[in-house]
Amino acid sequence: MLFFIDESWQATHDQKLKAGVLAAVQIKSHDFNECSQDIYSIKANHLGRENGNIELKGKSVLGAYQFRLESRGIRSKELALVREILSYMRTKGTMAFASVVFAKKELDLSCADADHLERPFFYLFERINLFMKENHPGLVAKLIFDDRGVQANQKISSSVSNFFHKSTAGRSFDSILKVPLFAISKENVGIQVADIIAYILGGRFTGDRNIGEFFRMVKGMEFKSRLTRDVSGVKHPWLGFKIIKDKKEAGDLRTPLGVSKPMRGPEGPPPTSAASLAPL
Repeated sequence: MLFFIDESWQATHDQKLKAGVLAAVQIKSHDFNECSQDIYSIKANHLGRENGNIELKGKSVLGAYQFRLESRGIRSKELALVREILSYMRTKGTMAFASVVFAKKELDLSCADADHLERPFFYLFERINLFMKENHPGLVAKLIFDDRGVQANQKISSSVSNFFHKSTAGRSFDSILKVPLFAISKENVGIQVADIIAYILGGRFTGDRNIGEFFRMVKGMEFKSRLTRDVSGVKHPWLGFKIIKDKKEAGDLRTPLGVSKPMRGPEGPPPTSAASLAPL
């Protein structure tokens, strides 16, 4: 099972709030070649045959200009392209996962400390591991990150590998390959789709009201676990999107080790509250 991972950083117009998003999109290994070809065809249909290999970036295909076109009654090829790609991924059963963070020291998602895995990465891996245990027991998830260059890749590789091999929580994530992989986004549709999803979620949490339609499409791809946690007498499922609000959530680091064992969570809100992800 392949999980393509990319990030997005966005700010409100007044620059008072910034959000960092680490997003993952799941594609079955045996579906990947077909997905690549199909998305090439979708690009070509909307943007012209010469653009079948163009790299898709959320900030360009979902930029303000595209929404201004549609507000004037002019069809945006880029927005139509994104709609079709997201709809297509849903037909393939693709699930989406993400961590959204607002703390300044975590926004760059850089894995600066090789001996300490940053919370956005932990929460993302936690949910991927749970998804695998529930839906594909016995198989292994391969984490494929966007290539950020040798130095950045080295930091991510060291931090992620050390976590999986040296920490108790990391060793418990036995449904994930313990060595991260890297791919060049221009040549990889999985990374490109992850970039679009990360951008949509970043826009949602920095107040971009244009993005509502696309957020609802991405929300429909969010992983929803069969496992629940009891919060103040109400059962909430574990969800694929984790909104990280403050350090008080450290208790949420209790990891579900398997689907056969009852899962406990911290006192407080579920991993993703309904209010925080209400449609625009």
